[in-house]
Amino acid sequence: MASAESKEIYQQRAATIETINGDVKSYRGLRRLLARGSAKVPAVALWSALTYNILRSIRMGWL
Repeated sequence: MASAESKEIYQQRAATIETINGDVKSYRGLRRLLARGSAKVPAVALWSALTYNILRSIRMGWL
């Protein structure tokens, strides 16, 4: 990362996106997938993201 602007963008991304990835891997058990195949793996990832968003919405009081 050459510029200070790109370092700042990366720090913001690390604070938001990487915590979500860590939560999904640690608490939702998505370290290893039991599904196989190019159709099933994205479906499992989509279900995991959907579950994360629903649970977050409930915690935030939006649902």
